[in-house]
Amino acid sequence: MLSPDQLTAFERDGFLRVSGAFSREAARAMEDRIWTALQRKFDVCREDPATWKLPLGLGLQRLKKERVFAPIGDEKTLEALDDLLGPDRWVRPEHWGQFLVSFPNPEAGPWTVPSGWHTDFPYIAPRDRVFGALVFSFLSEVPARHGGTVVVAGSHRVIRRFIDARPKLTSQKMKVVRKALMHSDPWLRALSTDGEDDVDRERGDRIDRFMRAEHTIADIAVRVVELTGEPGDLVIGHPWLLHSGAANCGERPRFMSVQRVRPC
Repeated sequence: MLSPDQLTAFERDGFLRVSGAFSREAARAMEDRIWTALQRKFDVCREDPATWKLPLGLGLQRLKKERVFAPIGDEKTLEALDDLLGPDRWVRPEHWGQFLVSFPNPEAGPWTVPSGWHTDFPYIAPRDRVFGALVFSFLSEVPARHGGTVVVAGSHRVIRRFIDARPKLTSQKMKVVRKALMHSDPWLRALSTDGEDDVDRERGDRIDRFMRAEHTIADIAVRVVELTGEPGDLVIGHPWLLHSGAANCGERPRFMSVQRVRPC
């Protein structure tokens, strides 16, 4: 059962962490299975970083229904989703998601806040309940700057207010709505722009501006947060949580998965 603090974090930030949703041993078996598949298909050797040159997740999706990954949906995960979405108000997925695998990239340069932000759910949705979820699973340790997904805390509330003020936009394609959203505030516009604008140069780099400095959009506090975690952890996100991939500037691969949980 989710704690009051977890529920408060979800309402405020649009995501919450469930530590140890499945066991470290189960996560280790999942990581081992992925390494075996990479070795067989692409000659990627776990002990040889020189072979870690695979494009993101290529060729791994056939594994997602294997039983080794089933523990992601153990009792703790199901209870958390029941608490957020309501029992019998969501569809249990056939598997627990798309693999998010990225290797260290020495050519990426220093880690910075990315610019390719998106949401995964449409903008026509009920207002009286949480209508879906993103489930990010940690299959390995993911420290800071190691390719963990980044999210905008508070963005689900910004989107809700943006849509409520512009109901006709919901009939447009998602990319049209997203573009309008990201141009509706200078902070969001800069966040979705590569490189530094004039304000970035005045305030320092993108990490300072978007992750450390305080900012509000119509009294809603927003900030970029990097998702890090231990094997067996989950982060459950609101369906309107803005998120983005990030470069792996660390020393080890990032093994995560993501599943979109749909309402009934």
